[in-house]
This record gives sequence, structure tokens and C-alpha cells, in this order.
Amino acid sequence: MTAVRFRLTTTSSIIILLLLYVVTFLSSGCGKPPPAANQPDTAEAAKAVLSEFLNPNADHAVLSKRLRPNKEDYLAVFEPEFARTAEATYTPSWDGGQMVIAPKRGQTQVLLYRATTEDIKKWTGNASQHFPGGYQRVASKFKDGLTIYSFEFAEPGATQGVAFDGLVNVNGSWRIFPKPWRVAE
Repeated sequence: MTAVRFRLTTTSSIIILLLLYVVTFLSSGCGKPPPAANQPDTAEAAKAVLSEFLNPNADHAVLSKRLRPNKEDYLAVFEPEFARTAEATYTPSWDGGQMVIAPKRGQTQVLLYRATTEDIKKWTGNASQHFPGGYQRVASKFKDGLTIYSFEFAEPGATQGVAFDGLVNVNGSWRIFPKPWRVAE
């Protein structure tokens, strides 16, 4: 039996090391977004998700896509007919890359407000104080038992900033359904 000898050049050694690195990187899950399921439904968890948008190096389009609802999410948040209409209304904006949540320069804090669907239906508490009035028009379209968040990215010490609404923890994931009254228009 004859022994086979391989001679590795510096270039081939580098290529082998790079291939090993790529295989290790891909198999470790690096480069993938974190798993979306089983995220806690708390104000602290909502603030943690939104705080990612404040990172100066954040890719707002990628972070926003993580909040994109699927069919089951629409059905869990809205009554069936409205859920189908909402999905049809929001899908072109998601597909076209127009659903991007981002703070303005200098906005480094998150102001977070929560209201239950019951608060929205009765138009009490934070619903009446921190949510757009359009929520009153579609209050009956929400399923009961949900907590919905409105939020603002603001400059330090400011009491207002760029406002967003419709953040919901549904099916174990954070999703956003912004300005839902526009679905009914």
C-alpha cells in the first residue's frame, strides 16, 4: 500500500480554514434573526424589542420585518372578516418594503403605552390618552383579551417623539398592526 501525500500551500490552507469557519458560522445559527416564538407578553419585553431600533447600527428594515404578522396572527388579533381585510391591506406595504419602523436622529429613548382591547372598546385609560382616535372606529374589530402598545421614539427628556401604534404580542411573537382604522377606510 502506498501512502498518499498532500502538500498544502498557504492559499489552500487559508481556503480550508475559511470553509471551516463558514460551516461553523452557519451551523451555529449566527446571522439568523432570533427565534420569534415564545416571547413574553410584558411591557418590559415590548420595550426590549423596540430598544433594538435605537441602536445606531440597527438595520431598521430587518428589525421591522421581524414584526410582520402572518395569517394566524391577523386571525388572533381581529375578527375573521376584518382579519382578512387587514392582511390584504397590509401585505402590499410589507412586500414593498414600506413598513419600516425607525427613530429619527437623536431619538434614543422609547416611550411605551399599553391598553387592553377592553380599554380600547370602552375608550378609557391609556387608550384615550395615548392612542390615536382611529382606534375607536375599529374597537369592535379586535378580539378580547389582548394588550396593544403604542410607542414613541423620543429624544432624551422629551415627552413626545415619532409615534407608532399597534404592537401586539400574539401567538408568542411581537407583531405590529399600525393604524388599523385605515383598513376600514
